[in-house]
Amino acid sequence: MLALLAALTASSLQPGPSASAADLRQGPVATSAADDVAVVLDDVDPVVVTPGEAVTLTGRLINRGETSHRVTSLGASVSSTGLTSRRQVSQWLDDGRDLDGPVLALGDDDVGPVVAPSQAVPFQVEVPPEVTEDLPSAAQVLPLVISAGEDGEAQEGAGPVRLRTTLVSAGTEEIQTPLDTSWVVPLTLPPDPDLLSPVEEVHAAAWLSAIGEDSAVTGWLDDLLLPGVTYVVDPAALVGLRPAPPLFTPEAAQDTDPTEGDPAPTPAPEGTTATPSAPADAGSATGTVPAPVPDDDASTQSATPEPTEDEPTTPATAADVEQALGTLRTRLAGLPDDQVWWLPSNDPDLVQLTRHAVPPAQAGGLLATSPVGATDTLAPLLGTGRHDVAWPLAPSPSGDLMTRMVELVDSAREQDGTGEDLGVVILPRESFTADSAAMPRRGAIPLQEADGVTALGVDSWTSALVAQSQDVAELRGSGAAAQQLLAHTLGTYLEAPGDPRELVVAPPRPSPAPPEVLGQLSEGWRAAPWLRPVSAQDLVEGAQGSEALRLTGEAPQEAVLGDLVDLLGPGQSPLTDERAAALGTTAQELDDLEGVLRDTTATQSWRSVLSALWSGRWRSEETGWTTARSVLREDVGSTREGVAVRPSTVNFLTDQGEINITVVNELGVALDDLVLEVVASNGRLQVIRQPDPVSIGADSRASVSFEARSITRGETELTATLSTPGGTTLGEPVPIDVRVQPTGIWVYWVLGGLAGLVLVLGLARAVRQGPRVSAPAAAPTGGSADEEGR
Repeated sequence: MLALLAALTASSLQPGPSASAADLRQGPVATSAADDVAVVLDDVDPVVVTPGEAVTLTGRLINRGETSHRVTSLGASVSSTGLTSRRQVSQWLDDGRDLDGPVLALGDDDVGPVVAPSQAVPFQVEVPPEVTEDLPSAAQVLPLVISAGEDGEAQEGAGPVRLRTTLVSAGTEEIQTPLDTSWVVPLTLPPDPDLLSPVEEVHAAAWLSAIGEDSAVTGWLDDLLLPGVTYVVDPAALVGLRPAPPLFTPEAAQDTDPTEGDPAPTPAPEGTTATPSAPADAGSATGTVPAPVPDDDASTQSATPEPTEDEPTTPATAADVEQALGTLRTRLAGLPDDQVWWLPSNDPDLVQLTRHAVPPAQAGGLLATSPVGATDTLAPLLGTGRHDVAWPLAPSPSGDLMTRMVELVDSAREQDGTGEDLGVVILPRESFTADSAAMPRRGAIPLQEADGVTALGVDSWTSALVAQSQDVAELRGSGAAAQQLLAHTLGTYLEAPGDPRELVVAPPRPSPAPPEVLGQLSEGWRAAPWLRPVSAQDLVEGAQGSEALRLTGEAPQEAVLGDLVDLLGPGQSPLTDERAAALGTTAQELDDLEGVLRDTTATQSWRSVLSALWSGRWRSEETGWTTARSVLREDVGSTREGVAVRPSTVNFLTDQGEINITVVNELGVALDDLVLEVVASNGRLQVIRQPDPVSIGADSRASVSFEARSITRGETELTATLSTPGGTTLGEPVPIDVRVQPTGIWVYWVLGGLAGLVLVLGLARAVRQGPRVSAPAAAPTGGSADEEGR
């Protein structure tokens, strides 16, 4: 018993596995170089290696930790046994495959000796021609290891700090049947609600971010320098229409500006992101700003850009946007016609339009190629290229969905006269093969579900790697990202090197366009003998007359692609049934308002916002969608509130007559043919003639009359409702209080009473004066007889 107690006591005093005694005494233990220091490969020159030619590997050692580490040497080596498939390339890069066969040392470089926290030490490995002569004569994907450590550790990849990447070699043997490759690049707008802002500064900043010189749109055009690239363009990106401000601002909204206290901070416009300096333990590999390392003569670089004081910037203006739009138009106008394909304006979500069964009359405007606000000068550019293209956000479209989608597009365009019937649809290649691992065969195939429609099958694996390239560049370097993509294509070719095959690369929208990656990728793609660039138009035309296939309904498979599947999924649409119905109501309201407004400039610009709300850009961006939707709803709602009937009280003192009411227009636009309907609440008053159609000038009022008949005496209430001929209500129904006193019997009583009163007054006067008395006879004027006799 005592022995057992002693054993239990001793075991209870021993430290647990999560905290040793040394840990408790000494605090945190410094991490190893392998935990903190990373090798980043920035550049491979030339991108595609040829045996017998010199190669330069350039990169950095980055310390992403909080502790300085001693690293004095770096070496690069490859395996002479190449990787012969996409699967092997993926396994090697994911640490799922070891070096196989003899290892060839390419070269080394002296670095360090110390890599300070959040600092980067550059390296450069020069590989002489005599070393590359030993590379295989056939085109190969060579596993490359760059390792770093203290003296002697970096030899043959033995250093604690290592980077797994690849080196593509063209070999010296001629390739008879290269892989036909076609790039299809979307040039669409990001899900930024500020693109739809009526405020010039906010709107301009968002548009410069979307299409300016630092945007992904410009990056794809400037940095992907390959022949035959097809650009699938949203025409709305060429207009930059700024919606009109509200035509009417209710007084309640006008009185909300703060007048006292400190001003509230101004939020940053949505869609723009500030890039703060990264903390010491999360340094980014993208910065290369030189910075000294204390107590060391070695050259180092900052792993993150040094923080700088905020400098005042000039707000973006509409002129800046117009200049950026002009540059984009010029770039597109310089491309061959067959390399420009046009989506419907604002890139509508065809899957949601089909799912919600949008009526063809409404869908026609949403599927038009010409955007709202397009000027005549834009017509020649919009007249080029293909206009019968659809790129639905459907990873696994069924045959039924495709049939209904094609029918919707064709019927809407036929009814609206806005474009051609659908001819090309861009889909994942799994829709034909049902397998993400299947080797590419045909790049374009006619569909059984839609006669006359050809599907362009996008290789999901390659396209997802393109979308991931910016993240890979930040983690492993731009050179490593470009090498991964080229190795993937070479692995694809090596799976069946003698077979004619077609590979379509289409990065999902929106995908970033890292310039360093695209620059090296373009150089390598042009130099790769296993790749032969062709245009998408060539693939579509080559598919004419070939056997049509039925859609499989399969999506890109996570079992094959892993986390890359997340880059291909379109995300959840914010368009619920209720919201889709609300957008339909808004469309009807805009139609009705345009029928009565003399100037429809504002409503036309809001129609562009409505079209944008149907865009596929809002997938997984519900917050941005609701922000844009609320602005449009307020604009349309305030317009309806800006014209209304003025409440009043009326004394109606006749059997039948006219009643006047006042209509007030607080909009800055005149209106015509408004419908004013007056309804009595009870039987005391009858409306026998409704008001005539109402026309009213901008910021003015009008008196409108209607005819009514008194039925009985008393008070009643009329309800006056103002609306458009289409039925959209303007303002709220307004009560008109009426005091009804019909002439009827009481008028005769009054008249009779007045007549009796006059009679009585006359009789009273006659009685008061009495009978009339006769006057005496007048004396003769000639004098008396006596007077005559005298």
